[in-house]
This record gives sequence, structure tokens and C-alpha cells, in this order.
Amino acid sequence: MGYQHLPFSHRVARRQRRQGRPRSIKAKLIGGVAAACIVAAFVLWGWALVLLLQRLNALRLPKPQQPLVLEKDQPPPLPYLPALPPPEPTASETPENERLGWRYPGDLLIKSRSDLNFDGLTPAPDRVWYGRTTLEIGAQEWSVDKFLNYGAEGQTYLVTRTATGEKFAAKFCNKSDSMEVKLVQELPRQLVIHDNFIKYEMIVLDVHEILSPAHHIIFMEHIPNGELFDVLASPEPSVAGKPLSEGTSRRILHDVISGMAECYRYGVTHRDLKPENLLINEQGRIVIIDMGHAKRVRETGGPSPPSALTLARATTTNPYGTPAFNAPEVSGGRAYDCEWSDVWSVGVIAFYLHGKLPAFSSGGGVASWDDVSGTSNEDLWRKIISCGYYPQFPEELRFFINALWRIDPSERPRFNQLEKAITGDTETLNQFPGLQWLARPVNDAADFIDELSRSCPNNSFHLSGGPVKRW
Repeated sequence: MGYQHLPFSHRVARRQRRQGRPRSIKAKLIGGVAAACIVAAFVLWGWALVLLLQRLNALRLPKPQQPLVLEKDQPPPLPYLPALPPPEPTASETPENERLGWRYPGDLLIKSRSDLNFDGLTPAPDRVWYGRTTLEIGAQEWSVDKFLNYGAEGQTYLVTRTATGEKFAAKFCNKSDSMEVKLVQELPRQLVIHDNFIKYEMIVLDVHEILSPAHHIIFMEHIPNGELFDVLASPEPSVAGKPLSEGTSRRILHDVISGMAECYRYGVTHRDLKPENLLINEQGRIVIIDMGHAKRVRETGGPSPPSALTLARATTTNPYGTPAFNAPEVSGGRAYDCEWSDVWSVGVIAFYLHGKLPAFSSGGGVASWDDVSGTSNEDLWRKIISCGYYPQFPEELRFFINALWRIDPSERPRFNQLEKAITGDTETLNQFPGLQWLARPVNDAADFIDELSRSCPNNSFHLSGGPVKRW
């Protein structure tokens, strides 16, 4: 169409543009709307393309999974990772006390639940979470009977297996990535059945939608005689403020050292050793609990650790544990050896067993880490002796504590050396003379149980076959 045949308005507009005159408002609006429509069309097209790609990706077939081969001592994989479920051991393969059941949300049913918690209040995340509750897990009924205690990873309750009347402690973990759950799933069976470690019965995973604020439940044996802390804090007039006898203290420390030496043989640390995490069973044995800060160290050469002494030393830069029991290097922000820090904590426990009070200001005591120096810690003991709050410490016991309280961690013994010192190993005692105290006799079973019973008269002890085993 020629220029002369265009409508008059179009010819005027073309002439105005040629002459540099601005377009009319109507023309501008039409052009803007057209541009917006073009942009919107491109956006919608791109969105449709993204949705199509996502749908195609979802329809892809998963890669075939490699068959899972478990070594004899290798624990099952984490159940909530993409791996085959843990195999069910048979009675011929695994002793009864080595079994650990794994359950999932579909196995859990709440049959009844109180509207009030065990304090008589409405349950809330910042108070006791549950009251009397009846659960069905698999084909078994369990009753939640009593609140026991709480910790950094959750709350623990006394529960009963209804069919048998057996009592267990159930820890309701408040973290989806609970360190303790992960560690329990990886524990070597030698630790699971060790006399100085808690026995685990079952773990129920991913219960948050049913039992919020808990994410997982760990069922473990119930130790009825409570914590070592109860012995040290006993208000009974015959023992309040008085030291435990050295024979009883040694017996307790032998159990702690035996358990921790076994831990480090399999690359497991604890990082929160304290009297509250040491329970006393009916045989008068110390049972180490609360692995919430523990750490498993794998050898760098393969996916699973061997059951030998070739594991890498555990180090970390994270400050875990309880300040009153932590070694000085734990709060320093630098990498530290977890075993040597646990050894320091054993020294703090030894001090508590005799003094029944904290030594360091981080726990309310009179001394500080600055007072720890040299091999004799003279400034520290001067404060302890002169303040009048503590009983007199025998010289040999002070030497033992000094051997564990060294500012330079490399000057402390390791747990296998402490274990050797208990047996009187000459080479170890020559290297660490302060460990002579560990090799002295322990109280016999009758005196040991009598002393514990005077501190906690409501506890019950059942010794069969004579004295408690000493090693």
C-alpha cells in the first residue's frame, strides 16, 4: 500500500515521526501493552519449560543399588540414609544382648495420652513433654510411666514393656540429626555388650509428627540405682561432706577407665565424662551413659573401622561437654586430642570422689586453670588446702590427680596406660609414677556396697557369687 492510500491519521503520524515530533499518548499506550504481552509470553514459556524438565526428571528410573555386604563386626548403616535396611539378626548369629531393634513411624501408634505432663502442666517444649502415655510399637505395648531427667539432646522417661513388666529408660531426642542416635547405630558390638556401657534395646526413628518435639526414641536398659552424683551429693548425716574411702574411689575409677579404654580401642570418644553420666547398677558397677557428645573416628583407609588399635586419634576444635569437667584446651578454639581431654575429666571425677566439691572456678570451686603448672600443681593445692572448704587430700591421691591434670595434654597418660597401671605394669608406672595410687587395693564387695548403701539407703544391690570383679 502506498503512502497516499494510508488513512489520514496514519499519514500525519508518519509525517510527525519524520519531523522528530513525539508520538501521541494513544500510540505510546498501544506500544507499551504490546511489549508487555511479549515479555509475559516469554516468562510463561520459560516457566512451562522448567515444569516439563522437572516432570521428566521425576520420571527417571533410579540407579540400581549396590548390594550391601556387612562384615561380621560392622554395624548396620544409618536407616534414614538411602541404603538397604539393617538385617534382622537371628538367634544363631547374634546373642540376645547384642540385638538392637530399628523401628520407623509406621510401627508406632499412640493408644492413649494424658493431656497433662508428669508435673501436672500442659506439655510444652520448654517443660516436661509428656504425661502418662501408652504406645504400641510393632506388636508390643509400652507405657510411659515417669519423667527421669533431661539433657542437651532431649528428655528421658521410665517406660515399661507391658507384656513382661520389664523397665527401660527411653530417651526422646529433640534433634533430627541426633549425634547419639548416629553413634548408637555405629557402635561396635563389643561396646554394646561391655559391662561398663548401657545396653540399648531399640531405636524408633522419625517420630516428630506423632510425638513432637521428639524426633527419635532410644530405648535402653534402666539402671535403678541412679547416678554417681547422687552418692557424692548425699545428705545422709553419716556421709555428707565426707570423702569416699580411697578403696571405693579406686573401684569406681577402675570401672570408668575400663569402659573408656574399650571405647578408644574402637575409636569412640565420650567428651562429657562427669558423675551425672555415670550410673550405678545393682551389682555396684559403674555404667557409662549419655553418648550425646561422643564421636566415632574412622580410619582413613576404608569405610568402616577395624576392631584393632590402628584407629586415628580423635581430635576436634568444638567445645563440648560440661565446663566444670572440661580440660583447658577444650575451650581454646584449637584442635585438641579427645582422649587426653577425657583423661583430664577422669582427674576431675577423682577430685570429686574425695572432695565432694568442684575444684575449678568453672564449676564453682576456688582454683583456676592458671593454677595448673609443672608436675606438682603447687598453686592449685595451696588454694585447695588453705580455703577450708575441702577435706585433706592424701599425698598419693594428689600425685595421681596431678598426673592427669597437665596443661600440656601430651604429658597425660592415655586410657590404655591407665588400664595397665591398674594391673601394676612396671613400665607404665615408671613412665607415670603418679599412677601408683591406681594400683593400690580396692575395697572388697561388702565394704564397697556398704559405703554406697550408706550414701543412698534406698538403692538395692544384688551381688551373686561373692565380691565384685576387680581388674
